[in-house]
Amino acid sequence: MKEELYLWIRNLAVFYIFFTAALNLIPDQKYEKYVRFFMGLLLIFMMSTPIFSILGKGSELTESFLDNFSEENREKELREFQNIQKVYLEKGYELELEQKIRETLEKRGIEVYKVKVNIKGEETQANLVLKTEISQEERKELKDALVEEWGLKENRICIQTVRNESGKMGNPVAHRSTSGSSGDACIQ
Repeated sequence: MKEELYLWIRNLAVFYIFFTAALNLIPDQKYEKYVRFFMGLLLIFMMSTPIFSILGKGSELTESFLDNFSEENREKELREFQNIQKVYLEKGYELELEQKIRETLEKRGIEVYKVKVNIKGEETQANLVLKTEISQEERKELKDALVEEWGLKENRICIQTVRNESGKMGNPVAHRSTSGSSGDACIQ
């Protein structure tokens, strides 16, 4: 019993040293209240350990704490893995959709400079930069085809033409040309 009391007091002393060091290492004072809260919870746990030990519940408390902690870590890792998997799937889908749109344009005889697809949540934005100017009618047909084939929303398709500053083909500077839809939000 005497040895357990000595061990408990030593653990409390180490905890207070660690607590003081942690408070001094906090880079920003706005996080201090969170560190104090967490350390307070740990202190309550450490103070109650001897009481549970006397009642014979010390090992159960520790096991329960470790089980809950490991379960929360597993759930956190699973959520992180699912988020990473979602990001990779979206990027892969963006690249695949860019390639398919490029193929669709080339089948129609349209010279393509760049195709960029961006997925944010449920919205898919397609930005097409063409080497040659196409008419408004061709733009409308192209948008309709992309809507039908790939499920894009017409107002999320932006069609631009590459021109140099003198207005001739050449140095690739994309200028926005009207595409008949005021809702276009082109991405670069």
